[in-house]
Amino acid sequence: MPHSATTRPVTPSDASSIRFHLIRLVVAAVAPVWLIASLLVYHAFLTKREELNRSMLETARSLTRVVDRELGSIEASLSTLATSPSFAAGDLGAVHRQAQQVLRSYPSADILVTDGYGQELLHTSRPFGSTLPRRNNLDSVRRIFQTGKPSVSGLHTGAVSQQPQVSVDVPVYVNGVVKYDLALTLRSEPMAEVLRQASLRPDWYGLILDSNQILVARTGNSERSIGSKIPATLGDAAREGIVESTNLEGAPVMATLCRSALSNWSVLIEVPKAAVLAALYRWAGWTLLAALVLTGLVLGLIFGYARKIADAIQSLVEPALSLGRAEMVPALGSFAVKETAEVAVALEQAYQLLQTRAAQRDQAERELLYTIADLEKQTRERLDALEKLSEKEQLLVQQGRQAAMGEMIGNIANQWRKPLNDLGQLIQQVPITFTKGDLTKKYLDEVARKAGTLMNQMSCTLDEFRNFFRTDKEKVKFRVNAEVQRTLMLLEGSFAKHGIGIEVQGGDDPYIYGYPAEFSQVLLNILMNAQEEFAKKAVLDPRVWITMGRENGRTVVTISDNAGGIPEEIMGKIFDPYFTTKEPKSGTGVGLFMSKTMIEKHMGGLLSVRNNDAGAEFSIEF
Repeated sequence: MPHSATTRPVTPSDASSIRFHLIRLVVAAVAPVWLIASLLVYHAFLTKREELNRSMLETARSLTRVVDRELGSIEASLSTLATSPSFAAGDLGAVHRQAQQVLRSYPSADILVTDGYGQELLHTSRPFGSTLPRRNNLDSVRRIFQTGKPSVSGLHTGAVSQQPQVSVDVPVYVNGVVKYDLALTLRSEPMAEVLRQASLRPDWYGLILDSNQILVARTGNSERSIGSKIPATLGDAAREGIVESTNLEGAPVMATLCRSALSNWSVLIEVPKAAVLAALYRWAGWTLLAALVLTGLVLGLIFGYARKIADAIQSLVEPALSLGRAEMVPALGSFAVKETAEVAVALEQAYQLLQTRAAQRDQAERELLYTIADLEKQTRERLDALEKLSEKEQLLVQQGRQAAMGEMIGNIANQWRKPLNDLGQLIQQVPITFTKGDLTKKYLDEVARKAGTLMNQMSCTLDEFRNFFRTDKEKVKFRVNAEVQRTLMLLEGSFAKHGIGIEVQGGDDPYIYGYPAEFSQVLLNILMNAQEEFAKKAVLDPRVWITMGRENGRTVVTISDNAGGIPEEIMGKIFDPYFTTKEPKSGTGVGLFMSKTMIEKHMGGLLSVRNNDAGAEFSIEF
């Protein structure tokens, strides 16, 4: 195609060198490495943070349970002491002695009894009868007398010990009324012991907080910070999982908090941020250094190989140009690289091939015409075979429908027998009633109503049989149980006549996407075969079970009987066309073949059969 006046042909000087393209290739290859390295560093940070979050939260929950268990044990001991008869008798001296026995389990604690005004009546750290002050935490006393329920106080200064402490209070009932507040006070040492026994990691800190977020106990330098209120950002850890904040000393930490539902106390776990990030920074540094070294080595190697490849390719220019002139110039210097050597050899072979290409092209065109004609013939033959196969399959399906229609006529007779009999008896009663002189308009109306009901029942039966043989043109979503019940209604009279019991089981009512009429016909074929097997083998108590439900994400419908099963020698043939064990006049052998075609080809399901302990079991899966 000729160039326009404004278009300049591309010359070799306009193209980029192979060195340039190789460098671009290296950059394109190294860029993902850098991207992946960056993603790995970021992923490592997220993973480390998530692992730290889970570990800290699990530790906080575990410590919270330990604290709850400790406070619950104290509450149980106090509740037991509160039932002492000495309270009812007003013998507080006996209560003082009993409290001393309780404190054997809590060496560093004190027990005190307070009246409704907060006046301490006894204190185990003082001899009984000593003058005692009022309690400093009057809110706990008021809560006991108002609610009558045990409570755990926040950190406060003891009126007697003048030391920071917490108390567990329980009510003492006398004659059904709260008369005393029985309390056990603890200093921070027992709570600090709980933290020490938890064996936290060396760089972790555990804190126990009261309901007001006041520090009760802490690992490391606990005495110095007891009674301090934690920063508000640390309290946010209860809602946000893990937060970044500063601890009481002002150092950056990552913290998580777990609150107790029993005491409203909290356990806070702190980890210095520097300790968390140090390992990550080391890993990231080594990763980036390795990426830099690898990039430098690759760039150095690529520059050397680029020069070698460029020289080898350049040596192919003259042989390629000579090929266009129908000449052959040997490619000198192209054998330094295997690929360029192969191209040089290929150029020589191409020269030889061009000499024979025209003749081969003419021969190929003739062979192509023959091949096209042969393919057209084969295509026509295959289309004819498919059309005949489709007609044969439609014929088999039609034969199956006709056979089923013949059996349905017998079922119609069975379904109509009782309504016709009832209608005949109803008509016979009219002249008898007239003879007796009891014929009234009300009686005639009742007879007409009953006759209409019977005729409507017979009409509905005809409608159901007519709908059964309709042809569905489009797949629809339908319920399995509805089609099962519709099929059983068609067979109700026939099964009753032969004394066949039927039981339908289903934990749920699954849906199927397909053709309802074809599904019902498959059920009908299987059930009619079962009825014939019962009659042929004279089964004393013939029974059929139908189950439906979902198994491993699939809808499964099974139909089983107690007719003794299918002989193993014919088990693999029962779905073949025209295979039957009946007399020639009794069956065509297309019922089960048609059923398998409908389920598997038309509806994409699976129809199979096996023998169980009682008889045959057909399974339909979708």
